Parts: sequence; C-alpha cells; structure tokens
Amino acid sequence: MSVLEANGAIRFAKIDASTSGDNTLVAAVSGKQLRLLGLVLVASGAVSVQLKSGSTEISGPMALATNGILEGHAGWGLMETVAGEALVLNLSGAVAVGGWLTFQELR
Repeated sequence: MSVLEANGAIRFAKIDASTSGDNTLVAAVSGKQLRLLGLVLVASGAVSVQLKSGSTEISGPMALATNGILEGHAGWGLMETVAGEALVLNLSGAVAVGGWLTFQELR
C-alpha cells in the first residue's frame, strides 16, 4: 500500500454540472473529510467556477472561456472539505461543465 493510499482509497467521480449555483460533486460522508487529489473541468461556455466545502468557499472564483479547461492534480491533495461536508462546484451561470476528479475520504 502506498503512503497516499494509507489515508484512504483513491476514488474517481465524473463531473457533469450545468445548474447555476451549487452542484454537489461528492456527497458528504459523516465524520470524514474529502481530499481533492485531481480535477479536470471543461466548460461549454464562459462561466466562473468555485469549489466549496458545503457552503464555505475553498477556492477563489476561476473564469473559464468557452471550451476552457481547468486542470490540477497533486499527490498530497489540492484542498480538503470540512469533515461531514460535501465537495461542491459553484457555477456563475447555467453552463454545462464536465470532467472528472479523484479524491479520498479521510479517516
């Protein structure tokens, strides 16, 4: 088992959001933090995106152009939610945003 996996299994999820406002990417898990390890977003139109832990912002707003791509990954993690809170993607408008992410549920 790698050091990374010792913190919890690495999981994968698709991103398929298009509603203006908050879109849950990974549902809350009681008593556990969610650590975002990798992320790819592709926007079908111009939109600003922001990551949240529940309702609390954990990133600044990031502007994407039409067909814009946002990519980030780090073995130690990009950011974490508060224990028991969902990982949320907030969209400034009703624009289709797709992609994928990798994450861990921390013990």
